[in-house]
Amino acid sequence: MVSVETIADRLVEYVARKASGLPVDDIDLHRITGSSRYPIMRKVVNIVVSDIVAIQKGLIRCGICGKGPFTKRGFYLHLTRVHRSEIISMITESYEELAKHYVPPKY
Repeated sequence: MVSVETIADRLVEYVARKASGLPVDDIDLHRITGSSRYPIMRKVVNIVVSDIVAIQKGLIRCGICGKGPFTKRGFYLHLTRVHRSEIISMITESYEELAKHYVPPKY
């Protein structure tokens, strides 16, 4: 089984695209995480995105370091180049927290 850190490393670009407002597809998230982790990772991605983006007066600012304003592309590049390790740790911590309390749906 693939570790959460490995998945988090592959999710950085996806999270950065979503936070920047660039187009993303849930199929990509499903492909990266796999079927068993997909429901939790979808929630994790939304939590992390809400933490790393700060919209002030209609302008995109970084929720981690406060820099900005950025264009969508500039914010994507800032996140992937400057905050890659922070995003990986945020994904890992959020996943571990949610996985403790996760109850899979009954069909």
